[in-house]
Amino acid sequence: LVNEPPNVLYPAEFARRARAQLTKFGVKVEILGEAEMKKRGFGALLGVGQGSDRESQLVVMQWNGGPKSKKGKNAAPIAFVGKGVCFDSGGLSIKVGAGMQGMKGDMAGAACVTGTMLALATRKAKVNAVGVIGLVENMPDGGAFRPDDVLTSLSGQTIEVLNTDAEGRLVLADALTYTQRRFKPKFLIDLATLTGAIVQTLGYEHAGIFSNDDQLVQRVQAAGRTTGERVWQLPLD
Repeated sequence: LVNEPPNVLYPAEFARRARAQLTKFGVKVEILGEAEMKKRGFGALLGVGQGSDRESQLVVMQWNGGPKSKKGKNAAPIAFVGKGVCFDSGGLSIKVGAGMQGMKGDMAGAACVTGTMLALATRKAKVNAVGVIGLVENMPDGGAFRPDDVLTSLSGQTIEVLNTDAEGRLVLADALTYTQRRFKPKFLIDLATLTGAIVQTLGYEHAGIFSNDDQLVQRVQAAGRTTGERVWQLPLD
């Protein structure tokens, strides 16, 4: 997924592939298009995608392999949310040429979430898990969102746009709110490319991790040491 060209892997095609691959292994997959998201109030995510000819998508993947609660319902899941900017031009705050190269990979967080759901399903993991990915293109045209625009997010909070190349936090804001409200997970991990800033901070040896749960951080750090995907905790403030 990460290596596909952006003219091949755009939001609707990413969503189609996720559904095609995961449903055959027992993952329930729902896809929300722009009309549905507009009706629900996904103003931040849709703001990012409004300059693209490609329709934005939200993909919800559920794997229910864990135990039921005492009332017979599925126990609260763990949740993964992924940033899926299938191409990031920077929007009207457009990137320079060298900075735009490789921006087909700005959906790597969403790819990681999709791969995680596939791994859980194929090994029949005894866990309830939800994966939610926001899929958009950030493009500059006459309909694109602008610096100084104010967007109303799904949570009801308003967001003043200072730079349209700070688009990932807008996509994730709505995806996180939706996941928290609908699924009330035990814990939630979001995965996103923050490549330039993290490389400046930590080089190429670690990814950055921000969390309000130190115990969860320790578990992720231990997993990272085992797999060679090392993370370093940074402050939320």
